Amino acid sequence: MTVQPSFNVSLPLDVHIENKTGALTLAHPGQAGGWFGLQFYVIHRGRERSARFLSAGRHGKTWRWSGRLAPGVNVELVVAPARRGHGQIITPSLINRRKTAFLFSGYGFRAAEGAAGVRLRNPGYAHWVYAHTDNLRYENLPHCRPEFPFIRPLPASPVRLGAPGSGPIPALLLGHALGRMWLLEGALTQQRHYPTWHLAIPSDPGRAADYRSEYAWTGGAPETAAAGSRITLESTLYRIVSASPDKLYAPYMEELTAHHRFAGSGSRLNRTALFCTWNFNVYTQITEADCLKRMAVVARCAPGSYFQIDHGYQKLDPATGLASIDLDPFYPDPENAWDPDRFPSGPRGFTAACRRRHLRPTLWWSPRVNRDGIIARTHPEWLLRDRTGTPIDIEHLLLDPSVPGARAFIDRCLHTFLVTWGFEGIKVDFVSYMFDHPRAVFRHGGTGIHWKRWFHGRVRSLLGPKGYFLHCISCPMGNPFLALNGCDALRVGMDIHSGEWAHHVKTCAWLLPLILAAGRNTWYADLDGFMGKPEIPALERRSRNAFGYISGGLLDFSGPIETLDPAALSEFRRLAERCDQGTGVECPETEPFYGLPTPRILIRRHAPNSFTRKRFGVQATVGFFNWTDAPETVSLPLDRLAGGPVRLRDFWTGRPAPARGGLLTATLPPRGHGLWDVCC
Repeated sequence: MTVQPSFNVSLPLDVHIENKTGALTLAHPGQAGGWFGLQFYVIHRGRERSARFLSAGRHGKTWRWSGRLAPGVNVELVVAPARRGHGQIITPSLINRRKTAFLFSGYGFRAAEGAAGVRLRNPGYAHWVYAHTDNLRYENLPHCRPEFPFIRPLPASPVRLGAPGSGPIPALLLGHALGRMWLLEGALTQQRHYPTWHLAIPSDPGRAADYRSEYAWTGGAPETAAAGSRITLESTLYRIVSASPDKLYAPYMEELTAHHRFAGSGSRLNRTALFCTWNFNVYTQITEADCLKRMAVVARCAPGSYFQIDHGYQKLDPATGLASIDLDPFYPDPENAWDPDRFPSGPRGFTAACRRRHLRPTLWWSPRVNRDGIIARTHPEWLLRDRTGTPIDIEHLLLDPSVPGARAFIDRCLHTFLVTWGFEGIKVDFVSYMFDHPRAVFRHGGTGIHWKRWFHGRVRSLLGPKGYFLHCISCPMGNPFLALNGCDALRVGMDIHSGEWAHHVKTCAWLLPLILAAGRNTWYADLDGFMGKPEIPALERRSRNAFGYISGGLLDFSGPIETLDPAALSEFRRLAERCDQGTGVECPETEPFYGLPTPRILIRRHAPNSFTRKRFGVQATVGFFNWTDAPETVSLPLDRLAGGPVRLRDFWTGRPAPARGGLLTATLPPRGHGLWDVCC
């Protein structure tokens, strides 16, 4: 195990146009590396058209260059310095002077013929690697699984990164194996288009990598620059950074938060826990009586929490005896969705019961459509279709949000939940592919990102700034723009389901880079439910609880908690008491980034003005985790935690923890953990 310090330093980055080729270069003045000989191109009628740039002037530190893409169509690049540290921001605009429209289906940068493309100073082991959140998740519904490593060698066969269905962080990092220097490129805006990258091992030894960046979109139709118009495209950040693996996203997130305000910054989730009725073998088997029992326990252990009724409150399907997971029970009138036999007080009775116990009521909902349900039968024109007019079927159907009738029905459902019924939050499930499916064609125009922004914005406008909005499966690999448009929490792993150890390891296996990008300034990672059921061994339950706490995301509890013993409920109270989420997380090891992404050590720093620091006097919390079925010894130098003497207390008991020889060392039992507060 290699323990290293966390560091994040950006290097100067100059920009110029190469006279011979008219291509753009962004490079470190000390020749540490950069992007060399980049040409801007658009895809017009299936062909790439690139521009040769000429200098057009400079105003202060901002450069402007222009080039010709096609007769009557120019591109202008505005290159401005980053607001945080070093770096450059490039924003292209298309200028159409024609009397007819100019259509394009993609745009981006690629290395000009014979140019070096991307390059870094050779540190003695010129083995190129790349990092992207696509590397940790494979999703092609209905199939979904974690993958690894997060940092991996350039692929032998070309790969495309950044497809929107999994909601990746829209940033790419390129570096050398075990090196400290990285090229960072990421989207600063996401108004209509998302960035993708094409990578492969270069066939030409003189090139660093076969590389191309390209903005794309779902929706089927090309974008249109109308006659005589000017269109501003998406902005991209370029930086060269010296960073440890656990700080790779820090420079990107710093710049994003300098330009945008995300939903996490106004969220209550930093100090408010959540209880959800779904997991640990409960699923749809809920009644009003069950919920009232669990409300009483939550009110005692986690006062003021959100109480979320998940899937299962809807009327039962006569054919299956189950609550439908689809949108159909809400049609034509959402008011009639609740099952009056199992929930005789209805939705208003449920929200009133929560508030009497000083809990905040929230609701699960999904806009997916039953293949043979009433919506498909009565409104086939609402369904999302592909180019052939065939409804897109991923074991269920989807609505086309560009269709006014479908959009109005979605809006009516949301208004019913969040205004008429009075729920203070919503968990939206199975929604991504309504916007992101690669075969989607929106028949009334717009891109997937355009309609996603409409949907998220509508939810947020009905919730208000403090309402809770969780974007659930199938979606997020950390895309911060989901939080810009409304979500304050993103699911970042698979369902914990029945909660056994294998499910816990699997749900944690794609979390690592996301907790490094989440927080109070952006969004809260939701690892799915903690606590569990009586059958789960206490050692395993505590390990999951500890990992959920120290990873800094949403504290999401679930299970038949009225059946848990006093020891489990004391953990529930302790975690809720210490709810102070969204602070920075560090992973001082190298191995999880290059292998199985289950860290053995995580560190949370608590800011001087934080609730934890002021109430408990805790500067940091450190967790050790054993993911194996054999005992394991883990050590951390104490100077990694603080610059001077420290006192360590067990998180659960408050007892002093021994530290000898400048090390915190613990031998953990199989599947065990250690969790300590650091007090100066």
